[in-house]
Amino acid sequence: MSRVMKTVAVNRTGKIACQFAAALLVAAPWALASETPSGNALQGHLIKKPGLFKSLTEPPCSYCSTENRKGFVDSTDRVLAWIRADHNGGAVPLRHFLSGPRVINDTYGLFFFDADGGFVSAFKKDYGYEFYGWLNGVMIVKGPDGTLWSALSGVGLDGPKKGQRLERIANFMTEWGYWLMLHPESTAYNLFDGKKYFATDLPKDLSAEAKGSMGQVDSRLQPLAPVIGVELGGQGKAFPLDLARERACYTDTVDGVSFVVFSYKPTQSAIAFRSAIEGRTLTFYADDISPETAPFKDKETGTRWTLAGRAVDGPLKGKELEWIPSVQCRWYAWAATYPQTAVFKPAE
Repeated sequence: MSRVMKTVAVNRTGKIACQFAAALLVAAPWALASETPSGNALQGHLIKKPGLFKSLTEPPCSYCSTENRKGFVDSTDRVLAWIRADHNGGAVPLRHFLSGPRVINDTYGLFFFDADGGFVSAFKKDYGYEFYGWLNGVMIVKGPDGTLWSALSGVGLDGPKKGQRLERIANFMTEWGYWLMLHPESTAYNLFDGKKYFATDLPKDLSAEAKGSMGQVDSRLQPLAPVIGVELGGQGKAFPLDLARERACYTDTVDGVSFVVFSYKPTQSAIAFRSAIEGRTLTFYADDISPETAPFKDKETGTRWTLAGRAVDGPLKGKELEWIPSVQCRWYAWAATYPQTAVFKPAE
């Protein structure tokens, strides 16, 4: 389970400076850098636009509750929340920190925002990455050594590290108000009372470049259909998100790993976890009468679980589920990156 140790110090100018005392732990064996998902290669229609967006590097840190008091972030603002770290993780408001730069190089992690593909991918901390262009409608980034990386899979497509993989960190998409309700003590970036960072509205339409490089989309789903893509052992599987249901739960097995997908309509969120905890496999379900803070339960113990995979009520209170590498995105982006992907179909 990935952990982050962080120390906070005050520099001579009085501003907060953040440093990590230790990096994230090594990924699970099924997520090693040597594995390359099928279909990831610099093939297709590439549109180059280096320099179109300027990366953000090491913005000073703060806490969600502190930044919320400034009133710059709306409760419904989309955020990328990372979990399983000190202070119960943290959140990056897309409109304030990712819509403009598209790439953040930071000790919290390496974040890529593809507004067209509808995703933010989060990887272990690294530096020197910048926006490069689009390949088959999906964002491409350039690393410090010139390697071109898929922003979605984190796989090197061309250059010195071709075939290698960036290491994902546990995360999911949600809303600022919901995350703040769950974890006001979690970390965030400092908004500087609005004097330095200004909100940039999230694009509503696909860019001309994404459309121009997209090509033919796999017809199994509509191109812009929301999915959560799960990646295990180099295999991909897409779970269409049924946003007609307030809360939903899907179970499946890929590459011998049993897992569950939690889906929560009010925040348009989805996340995947291993079904087993401490050697025991649990059967999860969406519980309509449970509070919004913990909308899921397991049949074996009756424990209530949050969207972040934490047990908050019941015999397993205090336990945490193990995150499964996954990304919430649009179908066309997932299908272009994982052309051999399977598509989940719920049992009747």
